[in-house]
Amino acid sequence: MQQFLDKPSIDFGAVRDGRRSMPLWMDIDLTAARSIAGNSALSINIAGNSFYVDQDTTNVGFATVHFQDTNLGNASAPIFVSPGFIGNVPFTQILIENSAQPGKRLRIFYGVDLDFQAGVNASISIGGTVSVSNALADAALTAGYGNVGLLAAATAVQVVAPAANVNGIVVHSAGIITYTGGTNNCALVAKNAAPATVVDGDVILMAASGAAFSAVPSILSKLNRIPAGKGLYFISTNAEAAPSCRNVAYTIL
Repeated sequence: MQQFLDKPSIDFGAVRDGRRSMPLWMDIDLTAARSIAGNSALSINIAGNSFYVDQDTTNVGFATVHFQDTNLGNASAPIFVSPGFIGNVPFTQILIENSAQPGKRLRIFYGVDLDFQAGVNASISIGGTVSVSNALADAALTAGYGNVGLLAAATAVQVVAPAANVNGIVVHSAGIITYTGGTNNCALVAKNAAPATVVDGDVILMAASGAAFSAVPSILSKLNRIPAGKGLYFISTNAEAAPSCRNVAYTIL
């Protein structure tokens, strides 16, 4: 079965016989300075409604273009153009001013109803510093803390000192089993100094016990990022009785 193309949006017959404008171009040497004030501006009699400056930043310089300036005055707008400039404005004459740029040129393309658009070589810049390093991939910085000793009442046990946390800490997982023979709360807390209670600081994980053991799953629902300057501590509301244990896996960034 014969495959057909859709009817084009433009008249290719007019393209073929030259009735449709194709891109016209010219090079303008920018070695010498030009200005209206110095009576040295360059007037060029070309016509169109599409204007584009070649994006060759190595050889192409910059200039000020006055579209449709017919009196060498200041009536027309002075438009700064540089590599990649696109303008859709009708004109039958342009006036060019430029500073001296030895070795540079202004290569312009122009015509009628030409759809100049920024292509894949258009540049995009990102301001500021963007880190692309994967700090979590460095296994040498990952440490684990396991403690089967018993915590005294309201007495914090330090896991990471605040001074050791220069760039931040990522807590991967943690687990707590606490038992006092009665009710109790035990927590993993982040703070810039030893916490006084289980809620004194940023609570990463907490376990509550009644008369029996209380276990908290060791895998957290998400990674926890601890800001720089804060340490990690385990603390229990009441004195623990055997058996009790706690653990945390973390990375010092």
